Amino acid sequence: MRRILCTVVLICAALTLAAQPMEAKKSSPVPKPAATADVQQTLKDRFREYTEALTKRDLAALDKIWAEDYTFTNGHGEFLTKKDRMENIKSGATQFDSISREDEEIRLFGNTAVVTGRVVLKVIYSGKESSGPYRFINVWAKMQGPWQLVANQITLIEQ
Repeated sequence: MRRILCTVVLICAALTLAAQPMEAKKSSPVPKPAATADVQQTLKDRFREYTEALTKRDLAALDKIWAEDYTFTNGHGEFLTKKDRMENIKSGATQFDSISREDEEIRLFGNTAVVTGRVVLKVIYSGKESSGPYRFINVWAKMQGPWQLVANQITLIEQ
């Protein structure tokens, strides 16, 4: 009987000790996914190409940058598809005079990157003056070939 009791106590102690490292792992904070320096530079270059294509109204470049199922929510809360954006830029209803990017943060999740930051735009959206500072979120995906923009949203920063 004494032998069985000692065995049970040892097993319980072993199980308690074995469970402690698992509990410690559960409570430790999860680090933010960071992009490698190479991927960060590639995405910064891609974003620069994007802003240049917008200011130059380069539809061929934008067609390559925006994924086929690309979506955009503009500063007025309007939801636009790639086709909508292409038509707005082609017609001149949307015109970017300048785009100044600031405070960019890039987080990488496998073949998807989330870029957040601030931009100052001098722009006309859908025929309306809409210049000012905005917060943005861009979602890029590395599919077949270069990184493509799959979705983005901007929000006007009230002054």
